Amino acid sequence: MTHIYNNTCMWSGKFLIVQNFDFLLIDAMIFHRYLVPSIAHFASYFSAPTTPAVLSLHHWSKLRSLTKLEVSSPLLSFTITKASCNTIKMPNPSFNSRKRISIHALPIFVSLFFSAIPHSALKIPPPLPILPLPSASQLQWQLSSMALFLHFGPNTFTDSEWGTGHASPSVFNPTLLNASQWVHVAKEAGFSRVILTAKHHDGFCLWPSEYTDYSVKASPWRDGKGDVVAELAAGAKEAGIALGLYLSPWDRHESCYGKTLEYNEFYIGQMTELLTRYGDIKEVWLDGAKGEGEKDMEYYFDAWFSLIHQLQPDAVIFSDAGPDTRWIGDEAGVAGSTCWSLFNRSNAVIGGTNPQYSQGGDPHGHDWVPAECDVSIRRGWFWHASQVPKSALELLDIYYKSAGRNCLLLLNVPPNSSGLISDEDIQALQEFKELRRSIFSNNLAEKGLLTASSIRGGNDNYQFSPYNVFEESIYTYWAPEEDQRDWVLYLDLQESVSFNVLQVQEPIHMGQRIIKFHLEILSGGRWKNVISGTTVGYKRLLRFPTVQSQYLKLVIDMSRADPLISYMGLHMDRFSILSHASNTTSQIYVNGSQVLRQVPNKHSQTATV
Repeated sequence: MTHIYNNTCMWSGKFLIVQNFDFLLIDAMIFHRYLVPSIAHFASYFSAPTTPAVLSLHHWSKLRSLTKLEVSSPLLSFTITKASCNTIKMPNPSFNSRKRISIHALPIFVSLFFSAIPHSALKIPPPLPILPLPSASQLQWQLSSMALFLHFGPNTFTDSEWGTGHASPSVFNPTLLNASQWVHVAKEAGFSRVILTAKHHDGFCLWPSEYTDYSVKASPWRDGKGDVVAELAAGAKEAGIALGLYLSPWDRHESCYGKTLEYNEFYIGQMTELLTRYGDIKEVWLDGAKGEGEKDMEYYFDAWFSLIHQLQPDAVIFSDAGPDTRWIGDEAGVAGSTCWSLFNRSNAVIGGTNPQYSQGGDPHGHDWVPAECDVSIRRGWFWHASQVPKSALELLDIYYKSAGRNCLLLLNVPPNSSGLISDEDIQALQEFKELRRSIFSNNLAEKGLLTASSIRGGNDNYQFSPYNVFEESIYTYWAPEEDQRDWVLYLDLQESVSFNVLQVQEPIHMGQRIIKFHLEILSGGRWKNVISGTTVGYKRLLRFPTVQSQYLKLVIDMSRADPLISYMGLHMDRFSILSHASNTTSQIYVNGSQVLRQVPNKHSQTATV
């Protein structure tokens, strides 16, 4: 049995002859699925070292125009050539005296290594999505990965965090304010949206609201004719990045706060101004914070949500409880190591949510409410002259624990009292960008040979091929055959490679599925576990001590439905895993200048397992 489908195959002298040739595929999956796990069994047939063969090609797609294929291995070496449109010749390994193969083993060998692909196969439909699913706006929000928060207002000038609402509007005078600079800094650092505190808890409005005098129109800035929101909206539109607005429900200045009906009308009036004057708003941020001992106040959240979706249907609404995106439960930018986008909004209360529930989400949740991780680049949320920004390495660690755990990272970078983002903050952001680029721009796996335990529609179905995981799109993915419980991706890197970061992504438009997975490498003829993880979601980044291997497999242990994987990457981080990094000194350059140098740790070493 040779699996050449409707073609004839026979040994003739030194060559295997395939007649009526349509297509020939050397199935690399067999190397990993059968030879590697069962190498001891196959070793009894071959008088050669027990190392899997290596195919001299990178992607299945290249096989469609195959004219020559070389296979090299300690087991045997041969070249397949397309002699004509109807014939394939392959050297008969039994004629190679150096690599003897028992005649009775030959049918086993041939059946494992050959298959054919019929050209007339019908397209296989994708698997059913599993509920709940993200909306279009939630999906776009998740794809953005990072957003820049801009805390700005009278607090910037009074060296405070929670203003009392009694500071004079005259303190607000950012003489050099340049909202285009804010947008440029965000875009250059890799952020795809900016979110401004249009009104913080002090009640001061950064736009000339018609519902209060406590705003920029009462300040000396721009002679009372300025509008920070308008300038930022114009800058964001020109730069092509999204705009979000923060409107604090808690208002320490407005006299009607505490009068339920009156204040809700006031708040809806201000919200309407913001959502009708400044073009497309992609996110509305509702902070649940309120100080102890403040007036009791009932917010009409359902009415607010309806208004927002009516006026800005593409906007996502952030709050402790969604409805579109939720708070992670801390202000450190750290998500739970298990983090579901699934959530039960009925279990959450704005201003009183259980942080533990928010951090992990709910595997049984009925709502799709992904988490947002907010953290400031400085110790405070507003700019203070005495504070310094976090280092690039600190930001990288936060990135792993937020964007790398199925969340969006919302990093606050507050403009200073001149109205500009400070140089030291810009420097930290650029170093952070260069660290990400140096680690993630190179996928060490993408030139490898990739196979799977099964493929939806059969091993000849390219629509759900395992090679889809090297495409940077959630809309192409590997899907296993239905009703299988063996979910494995096998990877031959073609040479021994060192790495210490695994990246895995799911096509979340099909639902979040994976519950548990792990990575193994082949060492000394045995598979050894490297790292285990739980949820994946849009993006999962796992760090571990540096390992080195040529062969590895990604195993999905548990899933809510057949697992789907849209991306898999292997990376080398020589910066944040200092205790496990090699002694090679690494440097990062920004605009031609060295900004980060790793000092080798005398105890550091590369772990080869």
